[in-house]
Amino acid sequence: MDQFNFWEFFAGLGVFLLGMLLMEGSLEQIAGRTFKKFLRKHTNNPFKAVLVGIFITIILQSSSVVSLMVLAFVGAGIIELRNAIGIIIGSNLGTTFTGWVVAYFGFSFEIEAFVFPFLAIGGLSMVFFSRDKKMYHIGSLIVGFGALFMGLDYMKSSIDLFAQNFDISPFANYSPYILFLVGFVLTAIIQSSSAGMVITLSALNSGIIPLEGAAAMVIGNDLGTTITVLLGAMKGSKVKRQVAFSHFSYNFIIDIVTLIFLFPLLELVTKIIGTSNPLLTLVAFHSSFNFIGILIFIPFLGVFARLLEKMFKNKDQVVAQYISSVPTGVPDAALEVLTKDINHLLHRVFLLQFSILKINKTGFEDKQLLKETNELSYKNQYTLIKELEGELVEFYVGIQNQKLDSDESIRLKQLMISIRHVMSSAKSIKDIAHNVEEFERSVNDHLINFLIEKRSDQEHLYKSIHQILDTKNPALHFEELANLKIRSKTNYNNFLESAYDIVRESKFSDIEISTLFNINREIHSSNKSLLLAVKELLLKDVQSKDFDMISENA
Repeated sequence: MDQFNFWEFFAGLGVFLLGMLLMEGSLEQIAGRTFKKFLRKHTNNPFKAVLVGIFITIILQSSSVVSLMVLAFVGAGIIELRNAIGIIIGSNLGTTFTGWVVAYFGFSFEIEAFVFPFLAIGGLSMVFFSRDKKMYHIGSLIVGFGALFMGLDYMKSSIDLFAQNFDISPFANYSPYILFLVGFVLTAIIQSSSAGMVITLSALNSGIIPLEGAAAMVIGNDLGTTITVLLGAMKGSKVKRQVAFSHFSYNFIIDIVTLIFLFPLLELVTKIIGTSNPLLTLVAFHSSFNFIGILIFIPFLGVFARLLEKMFKNKDQVVAQYISSVPTGVPDAALEVLTKDINHLLHRVFLLQFSILKINKTGFEDKQLLKETNELSYKNQYTLIKELEGELVEFYVGIQNQKLDSDESIRLKQLMISIRHVMSSAKSIKDIAHNVEEFERSVNDHLINFLIEKRSDQEHLYKSIHQILDTKNPALHFEELANLKIRSKTNYNNFLESAYDIVRESKFSDIEISTLFNINREIHSSNKSLLLAVKELLLKDVQSKDFDMISENA
């Protein structure tokens, strides 16, 4: 067999990538939430962000999972852009860990004897513990680890057979710049820098390419893995484009500088590690230029982040402020931004009601939103609210299609109920806009007084809800919301009790009386929906059910 075994090589590549996929998926299931919480807690400065990026990429062995988390948390406003860039450049160094494992263990002993126990234990665990999710994913992790090395063995074997009768002289004379392009294209196609590294190590181990050429290919691998992310994010939201371009531009700068100083840097690394093993020299070279890149970039992360913020602006004309920045594939972050945009929806409905009922807007905190709505009619405001509802529902469906734990499912249901109540509140007020306009044009002072009284009640309600939304102590939410609900119902009942006096005193015409009852009913309905929406947004599921019982008795 003096020819390259095409199918064995690509079978090996497929098994290797399958192993990476199994490891990534199982680790995400076993420890995904733990890592996400860890990521949120320990990324409050660039230096810690870099360390976290290195650590979680070594553990998860997938820079794509790390990138997904980073995209989600930046979009949610949990992580600053500069710290997100720190995580990404740290993950670049963390992903070189695979190369070290392969260089140390992948070419130094009989892989079959090493792999079989992993495949046996992991495969049997997946079969016999299929109903135990934790054990199933642990088995999947073990199988993935075994498949990774089995795939490596297939690739190594096919290249070894090819190399036995291969004339290396033409490749030995190839410029490192050519092999850099080969590594770049290879990794851009297969979209795995780990797989690209393994292929390069296999070729170096078999003597097909020299160490200098392998080093150039590794630099190309480093850059090639950024292409798909970059292209996929260019039409995405502002934050996706910022994070993706930071990944690409960082790699591009470091890789080009490394390529220029390839020979002196490779010589320096060889002297420092003091080994004649070209495989270890190559992975040390890979780690070293990523480490140097981190040292160079850390002081300038803030400047880099500000530059990216100026370069990329939102292209999408969306009403939502947060959800467009976060993928639904990270449920906990997606739920956070959905909560924030429901809060934004609430504030839009507040301003709609201010416009219709002519309530003083002094003190409204969101000045930008206030300026926007001041220029719009209530009909146009309602149209934007409907558009925002559509965006939120679409995002909700995207989250619903993900694998959610029980807490996330309960929270998602609460948020969807909150959206429905907010929209019900908006519709109730919108439906009496023409009635309010008629009363304002009336010469009947009793009608004007009725509107003044309702404005006062509503202004108190809205200010109270604002205070509740801003309250940092969740323990107060239940009591305050319950009191508002009781007060709203009391105002409604007080009007009904005085209705007979209104009719008896003949202060209003029949049409005016009917309109008065309609306005009172719709305002009460709007308030009830508004409070239910805030209740679902702020209270836990058990508290929410208790609140409903109080509301029914109020």
